[in-house]
Amino acid sequence: MSSILKALPVTFLFRKIQTYYIINRMDHRNEPPMDIGILVVLGALLITMIVLTVIGVVRKEEEPAEPEPMTVIDDPYINMSLAEKEERIYQNLLKAGFSPAGACGIMGNIAVESPDFDPSAVNEKSGAYGLFQWTDDGDRQKALKNYCIEHDIPEDSIDAQLSFAIYEIEGGDPIACRLNELLRDTDDTYTAAAEFTVGFERCITDNAKRADTYTGSLYPEFYGEHYQGLSKRINKAMNYYNRFNKQDSSSAP
Repeated sequence: MSSILKALPVTFLFRKIQTYYIINRMDHRNEPPMDIGILVVLGALLITMIVLTVIGVVRKEEEPAEPEPMTVIDDPYINMSLAEKEERIYQNLLKAGFSPAGACGIMGNIAVESPDFDPSAVNEKSGAYGLFQWTDDGDRQKALKNYCIEHDIPEDSIDAQLSFAIYEIEGGDPIACRLNELLRDTDDTYTAAAEFTVGFERCITDNAKRADTYTGSLYPEFYGEHYQGLSKRINKAMNYYNRFNKQDSSSAP
């Protein structure tokens, strides 16, 4: 309390009164002292100002601070199950113009690269990142970050990474762009998944099974090369196609 009183402006008023009284006594030594009534009024006024000021300071200190505004990112996937994520991604790929087989070819690769469809997934060994596990080879990971900054979207969101993948396929990447026409027109899920593995994921390896050998035609320069989990990617893509195609057939009139 004493620290509060020292900081109060009423202290200044008190000192003024005190000074005035001393000067008045010095200048009027032979005259009767100042009317006691005036001193009482000034004293009462001083006390009232002190009380009101203290109350104001205490109340201000007791008032809770206003909470800082929170930045909320509207992520439609955050509370979704894996099956719900898969369904939404499939529908978004169809809306982007890919055929059912093409969309499932893409999804079969995502399921291997990021089994939980986690856009923030990071490979501890290679540093690969996101749904498609982009790496720094060819500056693709850097390109993803720049794309998201340019479009003011969070890079660790599914929609942002799908958007960037589509951008690469539509011409943003000189190798992936060869996939564009195929993924939009094909009804062959096997081919879509295999070509996407080679042209987009580029996960070439020396340690693979015979079933992981590329025998497609879109990238003849890589014919006969082995790709990590190629057969698994194809199988998952075909499972997606059977699942979603069955749903579409059952909902048809």
